[in-house]
Amino acid sequence: MPASFAADAGYGSEENYAYLEREGADAYVKHNELFRECRNEKWRDDEMVVANWAHDEESDEHACPEGRTLAFCGESRRVSDLGYESAVRTYEREDCSGRSRRARCSKSADPDSPKRIQVNPALNAFKSRAGEMLRTDIGSALRKRRSVDVETVFGDVERNLGFTRFTLRGLEKVTPEWRLVAAGHNIRKLFLAECEKGKMAARAMA
Repeated sequence: MPASFAADAGYGSEENYAYLEREGADAYVKHNELFRECRNEKWRDDEMVVANWAHDEESDEHACPEGRTLAFCGESRRVSDLGYESAVRTYEREDCSGRSRRARCSKSADPDSPKRIQVNPALNAFKSRAGEMLRTDIGSALRKRRSVDVETVFGDVERNLGFTRFTLRGLEKVTPEWRLVAAGHNIRKLFLAECEKGKMAARAMA
């Protein structure tokens, strides 16, 4: 097991974060809100974004921009395709009538419908930790390195080799197909490297 992992936001799930934590690996794994947290000032300052609402840990209540609290009203369980179980907590405010920003806050056409939000505390904690790590010097360096080491290869395989989809189905069949693609990619890199060496030698002799 490597000491640290770097991955894009497609892998920023609670299941993956929890797995890496159990294995003792540092998770330099993006989550789906990292870019907005770092670059999108409008999103960070938007008071209607639930992620920006204050949470009182002692009373376990969230406060909306109108100053009203949403109290905890229940917890549900979600199970992933791989059997990982997550806990999602629901918070609710019964009466939001007469509030100027209700139209922006609720998508319901019913003016008497309660405002509900769902929060995954474990995932939020993982995302907060990952965000802190990704903004360190090491995290920044790993993000840049991943974009070169990984994305360049995918782009080369898709664009230059024309491999955009698997012809087979199922992990057992896809694995050897991908190995053939990877072998072709590596052989091509070695060939181009040898060609470059030959050109450099020819220039040196000239």
